[in-house]
Amino acid sequence: MGTGKMGLATAGHALAAGAEVFLSGRSNGRLLAAAAPLDGIKTLVADPEDPQQAAQLLERAGPLDHVAVLAGGATLSQAYGITNTPAQSAKESFGRFWSSYNILHAAVGRVREGGSVTLLSGSSSRRPSDGRGFWGTLHGAIEALARNAAFELGPLRVNAVSPGGIGVVPMNRQLVDHPGQPDDVALMVIALMANPAITATVVDVDGGEFLGRFV
Repeated sequence: MGTGKMGLATAGHALAAGAEVFLSGRSNGRLLAAAAPLDGIKTLVADPEDPQQAAQLLERAGPLDHVAVLAGGATLSQAYGITNTPAQSAKESFGRFWSSYNILHAAVGRVREGGSVTLLSGSSSRRPSDGRGFWGTLHGAIEALARNAAFELGPLRVNAVSPGGIGVVPMNRQLVDHPGQPDDVALMVIALMANPAITATVVDVDGGEFLGRFV
């Protein structure tokens, strides 16, 4: 779910693999525009930050084999640190966590045994950097949620994908000569869905970001 670049890339790869795919978003107009290039996709309007809508979303789509929570919340414009992010902005942006939390609640009984829920975090959770403390806190909370939910919801599998700065971090701050793309994240989401042996895991998709230089 999610009409952003990573959500749409994941939907495209799932369709190419022959899956029946539902794409969800908060705005019907934006959802239909995003889904237009994806032949055969189905759309459902819902706001997963609302527990009731999250449950209704999975009820309408289900029973399901896999769910990917790739939806964003409100986006911070300038301040990203803990000390310079206004409390209200932080609260609104933490909607990404609540979307994941509500979908996990709703997944019980609606996602088939052996299926999976994949969440989206970010590399700042484990690689703190100046001015990014808020994002590190948000992403760390989502990763902790994934690990604990995997324990409580098993045999339903729960994992998280942790992207680096897709299209933002210069390649000379990575270990590989490859600029991160939404497709890179999408392929990992699909791989986690397909692999029945992986749960309670956070997978980095960041090219070794900030670990060294490849030149």
